[in-house]
Amino acid sequence: MIPISVCIITKNEAGNLQKCLESLQSYPFEIVVVDTGSTDNTVEIARRYTDRIYEFQWIDDFAAARNFAAGCASHELLFPIDSDEVLSSLDWAQLQAAAVAHPKSVGNVKRMDYYEADGTRKCYEVKIERLYDRRYYQYQGVIHEALVPTTDVPYTSYEAPIVIDHAGYLGNAEHLQEKAQRNLALLEKEIAKNPDDPYPYFQTAQSYLLMRDHESACSYFQAAIERGPSPSADYTRMLVNNYGHCLLDLDRPAEALSLLSYYEHYDDCMDYLCMIGLVYMMVGQPMRALPEFVKAISAPVRDSIDPRSPSYYVGYLYEFFGMKDIARTHYQNCGDYAPAVEALGRLENV
Repeated sequence: MIPISVCIITKNEAGNLQKCLESLQSYPFEIVVVDTGSTDNTVEIARRYTDRIYEFQWIDDFAAARNFAAGCASHELLFPIDSDEVLSSLDWAQLQAAAVAHPKSVGNVKRMDYYEADGTRKCYEVKIERLYDRRYYQYQGVIHEALVPTTDVPYTSYEAPIVIDHAGYLGNAEHLQEKAQRNLALLEKEIAKNPDDPYPYFQTAQSYLLMRDHESACSYFQAAIERGPSPSADYTRMLVNNYGHCLLDLDRPAEALSLLSYYEHYDDCMDYLCMIGLVYMMVGQPMRALPEFVKAISAPVRDSIDPRSPSYYVGYLYEFFGMKDIARTHYQNCGDYAPAVEALGRLENV
């Protein structure tokens, strides 16, 4: 068996840490906790699960903290996890097999990012790099840090059989504001250091979204797009979709038409196709919107959108066209999806 050390950096996370640590108990991990200055009972909670607890003076550098935690571990293979994350599923046998097959690669895990929008809890699925051998990789970047090779080993990755639930974008408004402000201060430094890199602009926009400041978010999304992010980069599809919805929320759909330039890259993504369909609807082109929603119904890639949404919008458009029987069929295909249930009630009263 290849031993694995879980590394956690934390500060004032008493409300989340116990759930995180509890989710790790079914597996033979070594658990390393690095506290960066908690004033609550975070450390006391950590002591219930491990005696490998260390202190690190916070220097506004997430990579430095993660690399310090890596140095505190007993094993070479590391699995960093955050206090506001919970291990949802893990196949230990498959993980061991993958680690043996890919000793010098980085393991990507699936993370379910939960957030609230329009009073509804939603989820966005992302793949993030989490498993690595410290002999070949270390973290780089003061925020939204990434693993980089430390030797001449080329960066390669594999899919690890791990799913994580992330609740960091949920919580009271004050907590989210504090988190966003902290991130913005660090991201400003990153932009000053790398002004042509689209990624820190994207993350800055995400922070403004967290603060419900859509005007500022749009400005930074646009700045990221202008710097030509690769369509194949993990974050670019999220950038395009969030920028599109941000423009729609601000009633600027004509500007979102520019995102059609990504169509050839994301025409298999339900979220992107629905966003484009909404853009066409809002610029008064419902006949162009309909095929996008129809195509979205069977799109193989989905990020955060409810899979019933495309059928609802197809029904909505047929209702708009006056074809109520066809609309009713599509609404019924949505099951208990609230907007469709409301629409069916509306049709019954006509």
